[in-house]
Amino acid sequence: MLAAVFGLVLLSACKTTHSITTDIDESVAQHVLSVEDEYVAAEVHRDEPTLRRILDDRFVYNDNDGTTSGKSELIRTVMGMSMTGQTLSERTILVDGDTALIFGTTELRFASDTGEESKSTLRYTSTYIKRHGQWRFLALQMTQRTAE
Repeated sequence: MLAAVFGLVLLSACKTTHSITTDIDESVAQHVLSVEDEYVAAEVHRDEPTLRRILDDRFVYNDNDGTTSGKSELIRTVMGMSMTGQTLSERTILVDGDTALIFGTTELRFASDTGEESKSTLRYTSTYIKRHGQWRFLALQMTQRTAE
């Protein structure tokens, strides 16, 4: 279950992004979104060096079930996932100085032993901070999206 909630892959054809405030520098917002996109690609391709570079050493994940985990646990989980893809939508970004929050929806897809694909739709909030001139992934909160 932990593996299912970490995904943040962005397929550019499904990208919907809005800024919450009008006074942020759109180039900063786009840069943060591109870091998230890079993280997502690394997750899907199980690119451990890129995951280690983007995830802040203090990274914290708050799971649906009330548990928390850190950077090392996330990387171990990602490396063992059978993710086949993800689609992000409804992304909204709020930037305040060296902190950025991204709110969105993700549909995660995983392969199973039976060959059938499983799907999970989640709402997420990801937090990025700018440290030493680089945007780093600091925190993630995900919750199961209820049927509408």
